[in-house]
Amino acid sequence: MKAKRYSTEFKSSIVALYNEGRSVNSLANEYHLAVQTVTGWVKNLKLSAFKAFILQKERILYMKKWFTIIASIFACFILAVIMVIYIYGPNINLYLLPPSPERYGKIAIKKMNTYGYFTNSKAWQKTEKKALVDMHSVHNYDEADAILQKIIKVAGGKHSQIVTTKQITTETEHYEEPTIINDNGLVTIHEPQFQGNTQQANEYANKINDFLFKRKHEIKSIIIDLSNNNGGDMAPMILGISSIIPDGNILSFVSPDGTSEKISLKKGTINAVGASIDLNHNIKLTNVPVAVIINKQTGSSGEITALALKKVSKVKYFGQNSASFTSANRTFPLYTGTTMYLTTAGVKDSKNKLYVNDPIVPDIQTNDPYGQAKQWINSFN
Repeated sequence: MKAKRYSTEFKSSIVALYNEGRSVNSLANEYHLAVQTVTGWVKNLKLSAFKAFILQKERILYMKKWFTIIASIFACFILAVIMVIYIYGPNINLYLLPPSPERYGKIAIKKMNTYGYFTNSKAWQKTEKKALVDMHSVHNYDEADAILQKIIKVAGGKHSQIVTTKQITTETEHYEEPTIINDNGLVTIHEPQFQGNTQQANEYANKINDFLFKRKHEIKSIIIDLSNNNGGDMAPMILGISSIIPDGNILSFVSPDGTSEKISLKKGTINAVGASIDLNHNIKLTNVPVAVIINKQTGSSGEITALALKKVSKVKYFGQNSASFTSANRTFPLYTGTTMYLTTAGVKDSKNKLYVNDPIVPDIQTNDPYGQAKQWINSFN
């Protein structure tokens, strides 16, 4: 006779009754089952429940194991990020915690040593060694800044400087517009230093650009007066007069190892750091004689602008030797808000002459640069 088969649901219901307190015999009698059958179902279900418990426990242990591994990896990643920021963050002025005055000073010295133009000299090696020792005894950031101010010119030369937040707050930006005079086709453009915002930079450059565009058919000769222009942002100065400078490479910034960054004009734009300027007109005035006036106060970006004019075919320089800040500076903000202006490159003009804080020597040394410039210009008429 074929054995009767029972569903899983029926077996579970019998075991459930047993778990509620019914005896095996009473269940066997009521449902016409063998005592051994009921006993077997109870044992099998208990075994299944035990196996399920063990399996669940193993799953929990497995999950805990992987959670521990993942948490450890994440912790290692966070620690690595913290270490990277601690070690390399100061390169971009990023700090997790305020640096001690000693570390603050040593970070600045490291930047000087890495990027300064004259750090291959014996004078710098001696200076750096002493400065690092002196930083051990500083008590605050001001004392560290004082040491940095003493040594920066050894690392970067006369054009380099440390400007503290106190110095910044006592200096006010003074924006001065360029002036333009047209005397029967002889156009005199005085470009003062530029210190101002982006809007003022555009106003500065486009005042000259607009004039040259509107009078392009009247202009016979040009005097660019850079006297007393001691720097600022070179972009508006050069772009303002870019109509008289041929496109192409106008300058190069040359590092001590010989690598260079070419500065070029192209369709009214310049590939140099500075204010973002959109010229209103892209024109070129060719074959126009250009006289450039410089003096002892023509410095920094004023000198760079003067050197950019070397690319003009008919150009001559009048006046006095310039201030000798012919070099390229890089700006490094420090933790306290102090700014480090460090010379990192010399300047090579379009004639391939390298200047490293050397004066621009005018073609005609004179105390009457306007008179001499006009005399030269008249020779073309």
